[in-house]
Amino acid sequence: MGEIGWLQRLSRRVGGPRFLALPFLRGLAIVAGFVWLALTPTDFVGWILLAFAIAGFALYSLVLYVLIWVRPTVVFRLHLPVLLIDLAFALLLVRLSGGAESTLFLGLLLIAGLQSYYYGIRRGVVVAIGASVAYVWVIWPTLIHHEVANAAIRIAVLIGTAAAVGVLADIEERDRLEVAALNLEVRAREQFITNVVESLRDGLVVLDPEGRVQAWNRAMETRYEIQAQEVLGRPFLDVNSNWKREGLAEPIERLLRGEIEEFALEGVEHETLKKGRVILNVKGSLLRENLAPSGAVLLIEDITERVALERSARQAEKLAALGTLSAGLVHELNNPISVISSRIELMLQEAEERRLPPQVRDDLQVLHRHAQRVARIARGLLSFARQSPGDRRLLDLNQIVEDTLLLMEKQVSKEGIMVRRSLAPDLPPMEGDPNALQQVVLNLLTNARDAMDDGGEIRIETGTVDGRPGWLRLVVSDNGPGIPLEHLPKIFDPFYTTKADGTGLGLSISYGIVREHQGTIDVQSQPGKGTTFVLAFPALDSGGRA
Repeated sequence: MGEIGWLQRLSRRVGGPRFLALPFLRGLAIVAGFVWLALTPTDFVGWILLAFAIAGFALYSLVLYVLIWVRPTVVFRLHLPVLLIDLAFALLLVRLSGGAESTLFLGLLLIAGLQSYYYGIRRGVVVAIGASVAYVWVIWPTLIHHEVANAAIRIAVLIGTAAAVGVLADIEERDRLEVAALNLEVRAREQFITNVVESLRDGLVVLDPEGRVQAWNRAMETRYEIQAQEVLGRPFLDVNSNWKREGLAEPIERLLRGEIEEFALEGVEHETLKKGRVILNVKGSLLRENLAPSGAVLLIEDITERVALERSARQAEKLAALGTLSAGLVHELNNPISVISSRIELMLQEAEERRLPPQVRDDLQVLHRHAQRVARIARGLLSFARQSPGDRRLLDLNQIVEDTLLLMEKQVSKEGIMVRRSLAPDLPPMEGDPNALQQVVLNLLTNARDAMDDGGEIRIETGTVDGRPGWLRLVVSDNGPGIPLEHLPKIFDPFYTTKADGTGLGLSISYGIVREHQGTIDVQSQPGKGTTFVLAFPALDSGGRA
C-alpha cells in the first residue's frame, strides 16, 4: 500500500499516469548505460571517459528527479533545454562507445519516440531528422564503407519510429479526449440526475437486491431528521421497525424478489422515529439489470398536511351546516326549556311544603336535572352556532393560559393531577376574542383531566411554530390512556362523545373558535401513551398585521 501511495503521489506531481513513464524510462537508460559499461573490457579505448559521461548523465538525471518532485512545472517549462541536453549526452555516449558501431544509438530512438508521443508527430519527426544529422556528424570519423548501410538503416528507423509513434500518439490522444468527453458527459448526467433526485419534494429511497439503502434523498433527511450517512448500507426495514407492522414489509419483499413490478399504498399511517405520526402514499418500482431484479425505488409522499386540510374542510362544511340548523333549533328550544325548568322548580317547592312522598320529590329532581342538561346543550348549541367572532382585540397567548389555569389548576391538583407549564417569554401578540380562546383552553384542560381517573400529568406550553415564521403554538398534552385510533377522526364531530354525561360539543366548539381565529388544531394520540393537542395561530407583525 505504501508503494502504491508513493506512485500515486508521484503520478499526480508529474501531471498524471501518462507522464509517469518519463522518469522511469530515464532511469532505464541510466541502468542500460551502466550495464553496457560493466560488460565492456576496461582496456576499451575511452572506457574512463565513457564512465565519466554515464556518471554525469546519471547525476544530471538525479537533479531532474529532484526538480520534478519539488518543482514539476519548472521542469516541464524547460523541456527544450532538457531535450538538447539529452541529445548531447546520447551523441556523446555514441561517440565514446564506438561511433558507427555503437549500440547506444538506441538512446536516440527513445528520445525521438518520446518527443512524438508527448508533443506530436511534427515535433518528433523534426527531432528525429535533427538527431540523424547530428548522429552522422558524430559517427563520420568512424564510418567505414560497410557501416554506411547500417547507418542509413538506423536513420530510417529513427525517422520512421518518430513518425509511427506520433501517429499512434495522435490516435491515443483522440481516443483519450473522446473518453474524457464521455466521462464528462456521464458526470454531468449523474449530477443532473442527482440534482433532480435531491430537488424532489417527495422522499426517494433506492434499495439493492437485499433491501439495503443505496440512496436517501434530501427530502427524506429533512422530513424525518435522519441523515443519509446514518442509513446507507442498512436494511431499509431495519431503519424504522414500524414499517414492518404497518404493512410495508410484504410488498417490498415481493418487489425485490421480482414477483411484482410495482405497488402503491395510499393513506399509510406511519409512526416516524423523530417526527411523530404521519400519513404517507408509498409507491414502489422494481429495478432490473439484464432482466434480473437488481433492486427497487420507493417514492414516499407525505400527505399528512393534505389529509388534515381535507378533514378540516369536511369538518368546516359539517359545522357550517349544523351551525345554521342549530341557530334555529336553539330559538325553538329555549322557551319550552325555560318553562319546563321553572315549573319543575315550583313543583319541588310545593312538594316540600305539602310534604309529598320522597319518591315524588326524587322523580321531580330527576326531571329537573335532565331539564338543566337540555338547557346546557341548548347553550352549547347557541355558542356553537354563533355567527360573530366576538370581541376581538390584541391579546397575549400566555396570559390566556395563565387566566384559564387560575380557574381550574387548584381543582385539578386536588384530583392528583400535576400541571406543568412551559410558556415561552416575549411571544408576539395576536388578535382574538380572549373569552372564546379561554373557553378553548378550558375545554382542552377539562378533557385532559377527565381522561385521567387515577391522577397524572398535564403539560401546557406555548412558543412559535418551527418552520412557520409569524405563527404561535399552543400545546396541551396529557399522559392518560390516549384516544383509540378508530375514534380520532370523529372527535371534532358535534355530539360525538365517549363520556356518559358529555354533550359532544366541547371539541366541536373549540374547533370552530380556532377556525374563526384563522388557526389550526391537530391531535396526536396513541393508546396508552396520552394525547397531545397542538394549536397554531397567526401572530401580529410589527405593523399590527396578522
